[in-house]
Amino acid sequence: MPRLIPRPEEMPSSIFRYLVARAVVVLVLMALVAVAAVLGLLQARQDNGVLAELHLPRFRAAVHLSMDANAAAALSVRMSTAASQAERRTLLDRLAERHQAMEEHIAAMVGIGADPESIAAIRQLRDSLMDGGIALSSIAQEEITLKGMDQKEPSVLGRLAELEQRRRNLVLRQQDLSSELAGFVTALAADAGHRFDAQRDQASRTQLKAVAVVIACALAAMVAVAWMYMGLRIHVVDRILALRGAMLNWRGGVVEVPRDGNDEITQMSDTLVELIGAVERRNQELEVMASTDALTGLLNRRRFSERAEEEVRRALRYEAQLSLVVGDIDHFKAVNDGWGHDVGDLALRHVATVWRGQLRDVDLAARMGGEEFVALLPETAAMPAHLVAERIRTMIADQPLTTPGGSVLSLTISLGVATLLPGESLADLMRRADQAMYQAKGAGRNVVRLAS
Repeated sequence: MPRLIPRPEEMPSSIFRYLVARAVVVLVLMALVAVAAVLGLLQARQDNGVLAELHLPRFRAAVHLSMDANAAAALSVRMSTAASQAERRTLLDRLAERHQAMEEHIAAMVGIGADPESIAAIRQLRDSLMDGGIALSSIAQEEITLKGMDQKEPSVLGRLAELEQRRRNLVLRQQDLSSELAGFVTALAADAGHRFDAQRDQASRTQLKAVAVVIACALAAMVAVAWMYMGLRIHVVDRILALRGAMLNWRGGVVEVPRDGNDEITQMSDTLVELIGAVERRNQELEVMASTDALTGLLNRRRFSERAEEEVRRALRYEAQLSLVVGDIDHFKAVNDGWGHDVGDLALRHVATVWRGQLRDVDLAARMGGEEFVALLPETAAMPAHLVAERIRTMIADQPLTTPGGSVLSLTISLGVATLLPGESLADLMRRADQAMYQAKGAGRNVVRLAS
């Protein structure tokens, strides 16, 4: 019979709600991790954007400004040594270009938030350097003009000496301005470089964090999927497989239905148990109907023949004693004709009760049809079997049947006893027992005869 694993009373639950809840937890977890990953990526993008839009242009502008400042200082000093008007004009044009380039780089640094005081100082130094360069250019121009005149004139010599002194003073001033400008520009470039390096390091760390978050997302997704899979496996798949195994075992004759939880699958288990129980009860009823006589409850001819064959084979194998008793109610046709078939059925049930009552549990009792009864007695020799038959005969004769109308009906039975011989079959044994029973009939009925 099916067995349920008992569980305490619980409120009805739903495997569907359980799975939905687990799926919601998984989705929420994955959503949180995904949001963290997106925020990390956005932060990395923002840091890279700051690096690309602010610090890199500032660093680049500072570097170019430093190069232009050095070039302007060199050009302004070279201006004092110009040997011709063409060279002087070329140097002056190049100095103006550097002046314009420095202004562009200064404007770029102003646009990205450079230090205003440093920018103002750089502009002032640049303008002073440009003015000094123009002054040196004027001195060079005048010197070239004077050198084309008679240099023996005292006024020319005096003017050249004066211009030489001014040129030296301007060169020294230009060198000082160049050094001061280089210091400002170098400091500005160094600060831009430090800011650039710091922002780059921050962007790298943010990217590493974003990568770590993405890896965490993947791991969390794997864990969540594994958790979901385990939930499905334990709470759904395994239980359904257990139900399938229970059904297969039931077909094999043994069934134990697992019961876990109080949800739809448990309800399926309960329904399966009820179905199996109903089918087994029906099978038992059919087995009883197929193996017993409906009127008397004794074994029928088919079932008796099957079990008697087994007992005969066992007795022959182990050389054990085995006896057969055959009985036939005397004048039973007269009972049916005189009292009716209802009373005849009562008489058959009465004889069957007495017949069964005088036998052991190991003995086989059957109604072979009509008014004929048989009993197979394992481990029983001829004389003990004869005594059993005699008790049956006496009990039937001494216990008359009271009919529903209150009348008393006396019954008798004639019996034949046969003991299994070596090598004998069940058919031979029954034939000899029948012959002994007919001998009892011929001897006047209500007697027992032992087969030869």
